[in-house]
Amino acid sequence: MSELPRDLLEEILCRVPATSLKRFRSTCKQWNRLLNDKKFLKKHCDKAAKHYTVLSLTDESRLCLLNVNFHSGVPNSLEVTWDELSLIDQSKSHQVNIKQVFHCDGLLLCTIKDNTIFVVVWNPCTGQTKWIPTSKDCSFHDFVLGYHQDKQTGNKSYRILSYKSYHCGDQEFQVYDIDSNSWRSINVTPIPNYNFAYPYYRVSLNGKTYWFGVDEKEEELGLISFDYATERLERLHLPYQFYRYDDLYLSVVGEEKLLVLLQREHTSRKEIWVTTNKIDDETKDMSWSKLLEVEVATTGHESWLGISFLVHEKKNVVLFCEKRFFNNKAIKPVSIVEEDDTVKNVDFRVRTRTSCRPYLVDYVPSLIQIEQHGSKRRREDFKS
Repeated sequence: MSELPRDLLEEILCRVPATSLKRFRSTCKQWNRLLNDKKFLKKHCDKAAKHYTVLSLTDESRLCLLNVNFHSGVPNSLEVTWDELSLIDQSKSHQVNIKQVFHCDGLLLCTIKDNTIFVVVWNPCTGQTKWIPTSKDCSFHDFVLGYHQDKQTGNKSYRILSYKSYHCGDQEFQVYDIDSNSWRSINVTPIPNYNFAYPYYRVSLNGKTYWFGVDEKEEELGLISFDYATERLERLHLPYQFYRYDDLYLSVVGEEKLLVLLQREHTSRKEIWVTTNKIDDETKDMSWSKLLEVEVATTGHESWLGISFLVHEKKNVVLFCEKRFFNNKAIKPVSIVEEDDTVKNVDFRVRTRTSCRPYLVDYVPSLIQIEQHGSKRRREDFKS
């Protein structure tokens, strides 16, 4: 391998999954320099096979990496293993408690329990972190991560959106540019009569952030998207117009498809819909196709409090994490629904957070580097 021309070496290594490639840094100085080269990392991001994994937040405010293994041809052959990921505060040399996590393009944006003046951008694959001071105590703010991609160079500029939504017409938005290390307030034109319906139910797709939204005047539930390039909110429609749901959730599959789970009020079936057209700047509306329906089996002693789900596109299965109350006791069963609608229960000993709804993240490891210029100095200045 050491005798190969550099361009051929790049063509080989840029196709190796990120989780394997990161171990090659210690091979030699040449490979280490290559794996720190931004042009190579961009090429790797475009060409490498994506390794989709599952993250979950535990009762102990720790992030867990779940490995779900399907053994084809063997009945009920489902194995779930997990590894705890450690987010370390280097200034105090201890593991921090994570309150919320948001995934975008291989990077995680974490808010910290009992710390409302910092958020952390973290790449678990490389171990890089960047602690970012918020503009003020943001106890009631939410933070999401997205990016603006230059159409000519393909380079991505990662940005954090901080928002505090009270009601329609009274919203506060700030954007933090990770490259320039600066916060700024932005004027976002509100959507008339439209507001965030469930502000903590949000996903990232192609750099944009998506939430559920509600039209208070028309009493209709839909979607809201935020574009980090134009800094504008857009209204999008769900598969059908309705106002009240017993359950709903957002998810993504692949890099171009949005998923939504809907259970209409007073019905016993949960529906999963997937977008069938590419969502881009020219597509202001979306077409949907129903992926599957699942019958909800409950008893008179049982009540539901939400569901989180992920779709494994190649295996044609859905991973559900549910939260129920049975005889006043919170339980969180995990199940797999296959293409023929058969259901498998999973021996799932990781305890997801009982203080909130279930939480699963479709995480794709990446070697993306986090711009560090100025972050350490700013943190020390802020603390002093």
